[in-house]
Amino acid sequence: MLDTYIDLKDVRVTGYVSMGLIALVAAESIWGTINDWQGGSSSWSFLAIMLVVPAGVASIVWFRGVTHNAEAIALHGVRTVSQVWKASDPAQREVPFAQRVASPLIKPWQWAFLAMVLCDVFESLLLDTPFYVVFSTLSTLCAIGAGGLACFLVFRISIMQRRFAVPQRKRG
Repeated sequence: MLDTYIDLKDVRVTGYVSMGLIALVAAESIWGTINDWQGGSSSWSFLAIMLVVPAGVASIVWFRGVTHNAEAIALHGVRTVSQVWKASDPAQREVPFAQRVASPLIKPWQWAFLAMVLCDVFESLLLDTPFYVVFSTLSTLCAIGAGGLACFLVFRISIMQRRFAVPQRKRG
């Protein structure tokens, strides 16, 4: 029997950078909301928005790498996080791609992220009103949920793909 090796990009560093920046965005959002409760400046919210840009760039770089890897693993067109999960899950390696199951945490992460963005928009529109603090708080809660789920998904997909980057025995 021969060993097979799938040449994959190492996505751990971009994954760690993405997770770190996502965690910074969530932490800054918490700090900004605490500051809002105390009647402080809204500049903290602006800083959170500015941290979103490098977090987004790092996440896109990571996603391009895991998408490339997922296509190499599954030999199938992969474009979404759900498809990346399905392709990367070694437990589903023998299951036809169309029948594979993605993580049930992907949809909650997407909804929490969307809710965070919408709350940020309302927060910006209601800057000098009493509702500002309400949407600032809701945005922070969504940021904590979306950030935690995103970090879990990035970590898990990166780990699953590393399992394919080591020599494996071909089955006879």
